[in-house]
Amino acid sequence: MGRRKRNVFLLVLLCGIFFVNVWIASFRNTSETDVVRYDPTESIPLLLMGGFRGIAVDFLWARAIARHEEKKYYELLAVNNLIAKLQPNFPAVWIFQAWNMAYNIVSEWDAPQNKWKWISTGLNFAKKGAVKNPDSGDLFFELGYMYFHLFDQRFFPYASYYREQLKTELGEDNYEESLYWLRQSLVHKQKLRNTLAVERTIGHVLWRAALCFETEGDIDKALHYAESAVEEWNGYQMNHPEDVSINVEELIRIMKEKKAFLQGISKKNTW
Repeated sequence: MGRRKRNVFLLVLLCGIFFVNVWIASFRNTSETDVVRYDPTESIPLLLMGGFRGIAVDFLWARAIARHEEKKYYELLAVNNLIAKLQPNFPAVWIFQAWNMAYNIVSEWDAPQNKWKWISTGLNFAKKGAVKNPDSGDLFFELGYMYFHLFDQRFFPYASYYREQLKTELGEDNYEESLYWLRQSLVHKQKLRNTLAVERTIGHVLWRAALCFETEGDIDKALHYAESAVEEWNGYQMNHPEDVSINVEELIRIMKEKKAFLQGISKKNTW
């Protein structure tokens, strides 16, 4: 690289760093009532065109890894957004950023309202990545898993609040969304997980959905998901008898008992 090119690159890099820092400051100064913003300025990708783009992406990835290790999540947020602009067809950056928002940054807040803002922003970011990468089974799986895991009360005390907000604001049910994206991941190429892991996750989602709707008092939907869970796990046991990582037979027995219990309640409600 000639001296002139090196000088141009350094100038562009300095401009990029400046804008990164500006956006970091804007994220840190976001008040509890502000709308969450995550799109960096559109001018950065225009500056980093041509042969400089690859070098800039390498620099940003190195910085992102360092900020992640240092737990500087807001700076990581800004850096990851720049990478997504420069490398939109690389699923890993969308996965990395969605998890950063929905898990890392969420942990920085106490109020459920603020936590939910970042969770919804992370989910929307992942869905935007899915549009940019329509054949990424890995991205689809991560999105489906987030819709499952983030709304599980066993792990998150505000999960029921998140679920209600999702239904109110977006008209979505997290279990339906989870199943949609997980099933999409089965029909697209994956690098990070095998088919068995995805199929098991689908079975777990169906079962948790049945239990959730029972708790919410929607017996018809609970019964629907319990029946679907039994069918899913029966198919899994038939197709993968060699898998001993989970006691499928015992799980099916428990689900059949729940199914019979829900059928009994459903019949009483129709009398």
